[in-house]
Amino acid sequence: MSIVLMLNLKGGVAKTTNCVAVAEAMADSGHKVLVIDADHQCMASELLIGEEKLLRCEVRKKTLHDMLGAMMDDEFTEANIPPYIVEQVSNIGGGYPNLHLLPCSIRIDEFQTNMAKARRGFNTVDEYRQELQRKRGVLQRFLKSNYDSVLIDCPPSLAMQVVEFLLIGDAFIIPSVPDRLSVRGSIWLLERLRRRNISRIQPLGTLWSLYRTQAAIHNHIIDQAEKGIEPLDILPRPFRTIIPNAARIAESTEPDRHPHTFSSKYSPFFAQRYKHLAREIRTRLTRMGV
Repeated sequence: MSIVLMLNLKGGVAKTTNCVAVAEAMADSGHKVLVIDADHQCMASELLIGEEKLLRCEVRKKTLHDMLGAMMDDEFTEANIPPYIVEQVSNIGGGYPNLHLLPCSIRIDEFQTNMAKARRGFNTVDEYRQELQRKRGVLQRFLKSNYDSVLIDCPPSLAMQVVEFLLIGDAFIIPSVPDRLSVRGSIWLLERLRRRNISRIQPLGTLWSLYRTQAAIHNHIIDQAEKGIEPLDILPRPFRTIIPNAARIAESTEPDRHPHTFSSKYSPFFAQRYKHLAREIRTRLTRMGV
């Protein structure tokens, strides 16, 4: 079982679109998958359950923000987690029974403030950190015992909720457009993790996305990364599967579409590409021993 983050400090690199598509590809292949939406924009949640159902989760306070707050309660156990999870999600065929979602909230930006308030309830900072580590263990055990794969859609920052998942995750994927600014975001992410001494989690690979065949800079950067030429040599090894900037993939995010199959949602060509990517991800995780 694996916990994988989709993360880049550059926005607009298709983290959400790829996270949702890979999750659906895995679910379509029979794996039990959980998507955790850790981005305050809540786009992965909206794509998987729709705006109306997401609003109901917000009103009922059954979101990631609310679960993270509840984790600091003394009586919080694995049994307290399922009410925050929405089952049978996706707009494909009425939803996959084996694809679940922990939706985000626009209130997630308050998480750091709320955690600072929670810390005041402990006698020392060390005591607070030990309790937080214990509760992380509760969440990690639940995820690993209930799902084949957990994919976490992250904002383009090391927000506090992202750091929490980095501390229990197995690996992270860096989606990146093969252009200068996106690659800079990837390199800066690796540097930030090094500075913060977050070393237990390992990069699984760079995912080239929004690739345009006609763009010379895209082809140049992919070629330079493959040859290991500085500064691209420090990027995690790119996946062989490249996700193009395609109208059909963009259209898959339209809210009024209700495809019957994974193949009809993305078209047979792009559906197969996402299936290949999902297999690559599982293969690399297996080689990591996850």
